Amino acid sequence: MYFFNLELFSFLAEILQPINCVLISEDVPSIKIVLSERRENSLKGKIFKDKKIKGIFYTRKPSKENSASWSFESSNSNFSGEIILFKDKELWHRYQNKIKSNQVNRALFSNLSLKLSTITNEIDLLKGTSGFFKIGNQCNGGKINKALHKTKKDSFAIL
Repeated sequence: MYFFNLELFSFLAEILQPINCVLISEDVPSIKIVLSERRENSLKGKIFKDKKIKGIFYTRKPSKENSASWSFESSNSNFSGEIILFKDKELWHRYQNKIKSNQVNRALFSNLSLKLSTITNEIDLLKGTSGFFKIGNQCNGGKINKALHKTKKDSFAIL
């Protein structure tokens, strides 16, 4: 029972802990993706152009069956694709051991610009989403730095 409670506590602490992961287009810095909600298998946020919301954006970490992926939702459209991740100019993938996942600092959202072009002709939005995004320091590869500190018998605090 003790192990289950600790596991449940850790899971709930991770899900409920706020996140503010900001990705900024390297080509058009006014294009931003702000991931602010942790879901069970994804991060949820919004994509902005000049502080105006363009849609809801999700990122999902890779699994044994699937690559890292993104999805976009607006009132009339739903798109998805693969995320290609880098540390600086080096490609990250799960089968290498040179780069840790929390060291990833750039991302390409495959086909995002192409799919957005079916619903908009905003040149800055299309240009900004076609290239690299710089991953902010708060993102930590989509993980949250957390530490559990034992305060009393069978109780923990998040530091």
